[in-house]
Amino acid sequence: MNIETIKEQLSHITDLASIFLLVPLSENAGFFANGGNLLYVAKDTFNYPCEGIETDYLKLQTHVRISAVKNNQTFRDDYYNLIVFKGKIDDSNLVSFVKLCEIHSNNSSDLNFKEFFYSLITLFQLPAEQSYLNIVGLYGELKFMEFALQHANVDISNSWHKNGSYSHYDFTNGEQNIEVKTILSGDYDVTIKHQQVFGEPSCTLAVVVCNQTDDGETIKELIASFYNNPSAFNSIGFSINLEKELKRVSANDADNLRFKVDEILFFNANDINPFPVLPSDISNLSYKMDVSDLTPMSDESAISLISQFNK
Repeated sequence: MNIETIKEQLSHITDLASIFLLVPLSENAGFFANGGNLLYVAKDTFNYPCEGIETDYLKLQTHVRISAVKNNQTFRDDYYNLIVFKGKIDDSNLVSFVKLCEIHSNNSSDLNFKEFFYSLITLFQLPAEQSYLNIVGLYGELKFMEFALQHANVDISNSWHKNGSYSHYDFTNGEQNIEVKTILSGDYDVTIKHQQVFGEPSCTLAVVVCNQTDDGETIKELIASFYNNPSAFNSIGFSINLEKELKRVSANDADNLRFKVDEILFFNANDINPFPVLPSDISNLSYKMDVSDLTPMSDESAISLISQFNK
């Protein structure tokens, strides 16, 4: 969807009291304008009670009767749910809002309207921790997904950050767990939270070794290749998690920093635990662990493990 077209339409509307249809997304949903704001509107198929929730960026109104649209005489008089984007027309979050609303419109059966709104709240209230480490970590997790698809024919993106920011592991299917650590070439020290990696349930540690290089790829280029694949990376959960992670990195870095993977090493956490027994009075233990001298799983074993992930 062309975000510039939406911005241009919004800027030309002078009647702030009426509702205007900007872009229809389906028979039951679309982008509208009212009061100078962009609205995502969808027919209330859930019979919600009439209520409103408001944050700094967003406003939810459920079960609102809309009987007329200024520029669409065939609009159906009915009850609708709507999310108002309160940011300005040049707000950088507008692109994410439009993209996610469009995805939700096409996958509304996967996430009801209020759940979608709460997901957006989480997205737009994330702290702006735009650091280099965040972009390195995100690159590693995305390259692991690419590895899983290319070598094991598994779209593992549906298992990524299953519980959002509170996920215990990066990838889980309820029985198997994979934690991804990304490091730069020349430094094989991995930051470990002991209870997470070596506690229960057990996990596989995937260490993505990459380097920053001019002949590599940017985060945005990698993401574009994902979305060009019609058979993978197309769930609403993946798209929301991806937007959350992108808000934790510099947009300039995502467009310009280039990386390349040297290797991906897999370890069974039970085989490399440096402290099999901890004193009962020690908790929340974190440390750096050098994995350069550890024996990784064979590629065959790692691919076999991943191939079972979605079964």
